[in-house]
Amino acid sequence: MWQNREENRDELLSAVLTLPETLRQPMYLYYYEDFNTLEIAEVLQIEAENVRNRLSRAHKKLKMMLGEKLGAIRDGREKVFW
Repeated sequence: MWQNREENRDELLSAVLTLPETLRQPMYLYYYEDFNTLEIAEVLQIEAENVRNRLSRAHKKLKMMLGEKLGAIRDGREKVFW
């Protein structure tokens, strides 16, 4: 079971790292560095609303990239990311 979680986490990180920089940066800061949206906005020098929009777009791209696997992660069967 733990190995499966590690594999999912690795696969998810690999997918995040393939995102365009504008989507990758907020995702990485939010989920891997525990920054909040205001902190990310300050670091990236953009509005907090833009951070939220980029996170939303990144989620959609990841869902397309990972399909069913991401659905399992999101609905709690395999809680890895969000």
